[in-house]
Amino acid sequence: MRTGKWLTAIALALLAGVWGLCSTLGPSQEPAAIQAVAVGSEDGEAAPVLRPGECTDSSLSFRNQSLAGCKLRVRVCVPSVEGEPVLEAGHMTPGGFVSSGGFTEDSGEYWTAKGAYLYYKNSRTGDFLPPGKETPPLYTAVRLNPLIGQEALTALRDISPQQQLYVLAQARDEGEGPWQETVVDAF
Repeated sequence: MRTGKWLTAIALALLAGVWGLCSTLGPSQEPAAIQAVAVGSEDGEAAPVLRPGECTDSSLSFRNQSLAGCKLRVRVCVPSVEGEPVLEAGHMTPGGFVSSGGFTEDSGEYWTAKGAYLYYKNSRTGDFLPPGKETPPLYTAVRLNPLIGQEALTALRDISPQQQLYVLAQARDEGEGPWQETVVDAF
C-alpha cells in the first residue's frame, strides 16, 4: 500500500511539472501595448492660439510594442461649446481640410470612421497592427471649428484658457479579448 502512495505522489509531481512546462512554453496572450508617437509640436512648444478655421500642424500615430499583432481603435474627444466641437482633427489636403477617418492612402493602411471611433485598417494584415510597426498618422492637422462664433469663443476662454484634444486609444490582441484603454493628451 505504501508503494501505491509513493507512485501516486510521483505521478502528481510529474503531472504538475509537465503542466508548468506546457504553460511556460505554450502560447501566451500578452496584453496589447500601444505607444502614442509624434504628439503635438516637435519642440514642446505650447499649442498656438487659433482663430476659427485656422489649422496647426500636429500629428498622432501609434506603435505596437507588444509581441503580437493587435487591432486598434481610437476616439477623439474634443471640448464643445453649445453642442459644437471646438477643435477638429484631420488632414490638410490640396482640396482643404478633411476630418480624420475620411482620408485614405494608396498604401492600404488608413483610418476609417465608424460610429464614435476611428479604426485602423490594413488590407495586407487583416486590420492587425503588426508588432513593432507604427500606424499612419491619425491626423496631421488640428483646426479650430470654423462655425464657432465670437460669443462662444469668449465663453470658451472664460471656461478654460487652455483647450485640449484628447484621444482614447483602445487595443485588442489577436484574440477577441476586451479592448484595453489608454488616454493620450494629443493637442
